[in-house]
Amino acid sequence: MDFSPYKALLNRLIPLSYQQDTETLLAGLLPDADAQTRYQLAAEINRLKAPCLRVLDLQQLFPEQCRQVFHRGLNHMLPPKLEQRFMQLLGQYNGDYTRGLYETLLADLAAMRKQPALFNATPWHQPGFGTRRKEPRVQFVTPAELHLEDGHIQVNTLDISVSGIMLTVPPGLILPQKVSVSFPALAELPEFACLAEPKCFQLTQLPVSAKEQEKTQRQERAALQRIEPDSAWQEALSLFIEQNRARYGQNAEDLYSTALAQCWGQTLLESGLGQSLFFDEQGELQEILCNRFGKKLLEYWCHEQAGDLLPVLLPPERILAMAARQHEPVFLYGFKLKGKKDSYYFAAEQSQLLQKQLLQQFICEGQRAGTLQLYHLSIRPVLFTDQITENLDLLGKERLSPLKWQLWLTPLPAPEPRTLLPANGRLLLPWLLTSPAKQITPVLLRQSPARKETRFRFETPVELLLDDKPLHGASEDISVAGMKLMLPQPVELTLPATVHISLPELNKLSPDWNLKKLPYRVVNISQGGKVMHLHAIQGAKGHGGSRFFSALLNQNQDKLRARAEGSQQPAWMRWLIRQALQQLSGPAFLLGRNDGGFYVQGSLASPVRQRLMTMLTDDKRLAQLGLLITRQLLQSMASALQRPDGKSHLVTELWITEKADQTSLLQVNPAAEQQQQLMAGQDRVTVCLAAVNRLQLRQLTLNVPEWNQLAEVSLYKTQLLEQNLAELALQCQIFNITDLARARVQLNGPAAAPTPPQD
Repeated sequence: MDFSPYKALLNRLIPLSYQQDTETLLAGLLPDADAQTRYQLAAEINRLKAPCLRVLDLQQLFPEQCRQVFHRGLNHMLPPKLEQRFMQLLGQYNGDYTRGLYETLLADLAAMRKQPALFNATPWHQPGFGTRRKEPRVQFVTPAELHLEDGHIQVNTLDISVSGIMLTVPPGLILPQKVSVSFPALAELPEFACLAEPKCFQLTQLPVSAKEQEKTQRQERAALQRIEPDSAWQEALSLFIEQNRARYGQNAEDLYSTALAQCWGQTLLESGLGQSLFFDEQGELQEILCNRFGKKLLEYWCHEQAGDLLPVLLPPERILAMAARQHEPVFLYGFKLKGKKDSYYFAAEQSQLLQKQLLQQFICEGQRAGTLQLYHLSIRPVLFTDQITENLDLLGKERLSPLKWQLWLTPLPAPEPRTLLPANGRLLLPWLLTSPAKQITPVLLRQSPARKETRFRFETPVELLLDDKPLHGASEDISVAGMKLMLPQPVELTLPATVHISLPELNKLSPDWNLKKLPYRVVNISQGGKVMHLHAIQGAKGHGGSRFFSALLNQNQDKLRARAEGSQQPAWMRWLIRQALQQLSGPAFLLGRNDGGFYVQGSLASPVRQRLMTMLTDDKRLAQLGLLITRQLLQSMASALQRPDGKSHLVTELWITEKADQTSLLQVNPAAEQQQQLMAGQDRVTVCLAAVNRLQLRQLTLNVPEWNQLAEVSLYKTQLLEQNLAELALQCQIFNITDLARARVQLNGPAAAPTPPQD
């Protein structure tokens, strides 16, 4: 029998059947039904009230949200929404876990998976700022005394650093914003006696993720930061941490989350559509971060070298004008017109073309030339806040010091008008690019080794003659043409510089070699001036040091150990990467795929796009891609990317209409007629562009400094990191293109009379 017509009736009868007779209820509610129908309905009610022993475990579908729900000997793993529904249904079924409850939850689950809001939620990550605490901390438990107004309370520490601690406090205890803390147990040691004197700490908010909720329920935790400066405390805690770091270790969870977020950010940078460009205070282009997908863009803006016309596309006037309105993204149109002898480039911002009523003419000319390009530009000031700047060498500081502005340039699909206007290139002459090109060398994310020849680990005393004063040091490695010199104290030089060195020990080997006052050029200075990178200056008869090391290496190559050339990035390049990731042009989602299907593994925040962040954030301030994209849509996009048509990225437009009654309607790639109707209506319309690409992690090289630290602290966390990265399948970045869509819809409207060009 089909019970679907009686579904609402059955839902009403089940709670009542625990207090009244089922047949009496059916006779009163269905007086016209025959005896066979009432009998089958009564049998169905009894079946739904029968006990169920099946465990609901939804960890594969909701890996980040599930938590344990214990009921009468069965441990269920449910996300919060289904847990709430589970408790609600228990009230209807008299507190029993029945077949009806089980089937109802399965039906709700099926409906949830079809809804966009049921993608698993994850915390927003800031991939560019490194570890949450900038100083080393060790996991150490020791008594700490809280000095409150109504008395003293003794608690225990969970971890400790020079300027902060994490404590376990009794349940229900509410700490003030400022509290004095002392360490009575540590103060019993002679060298740490100063820790008995209380110092003022400030309560800081703990970042609580879904995984940490269960821990927070079991034990209350509080994070405190010391705000009262004290040199004795500073020295004592620094000494204690340095002495006990090997014994107690660093916080593996903090390192793990930092390394994972850094890997996500580098994955986005290496496989995304956008390019990050850096400008100085005058708006001149200085650096271009380029991935493998940016090759076409560099070839497009190429005169003699790849990308040398980008300074023409982004002149200082445009950069400084954009810097004055940082929070407004700019849509830039450009096309290349090939003449008989040369190529002519045109570029204009959408706002300029709309003001002159020439947007449709510009697009038509670009489509007629077949080279129309559209870019999304987002500019922000450079932030010199990353701790990695402390490790920059002299060349890195010189290279990064001029930088003032960072710009994300992202290609978007160019619009195609229905009808082309008659050709009239004279109207576009104000936007002809005629400035001279500037030679720019793009920074590739995969750098080749700086030294092209094999170098060997070899330590020998070196005497450096600097300002006619000898300075003694030692070599760390040698090669025929260069040397790495370690000095006991830092030196200051302005590059380029020439120095003279002597090798006293090697000079004693044979009177045939004169290894005194050999001229070397200082290529770089690192580690605060204590490391010099030298290159031999070849004279007319050859360099004495190069000739000596050639003979030394030929005769002793089997005894010397060659230094491996690693794939590590220079510190200035890592800084450029992290600077680009701190201010993404749009929030991004990293998706994994396992036996349970697609799930959101990580979410990268974009603080400069607050409206997009708000739209993709749920009530618990967690990131939810499901508020915009359904699982079915994501699966279809993934299938399209796997087709052998050469597509690396797939873009999809999502139109969100917010009505007056607070409801919203989501439409995917609506037709042109629907777009005009939506824009003409009174409702608020937001248009988002989702750029999705399929990840192939084996093509990526993740140079993350925190990875090595994590491998030293926790092998298990390192293996977990590798497993999570192995499941990466898709990447999705979101852009707000409402202004672009509104201007594109107007292209097909009545054409306005164009403004004639000024003489």
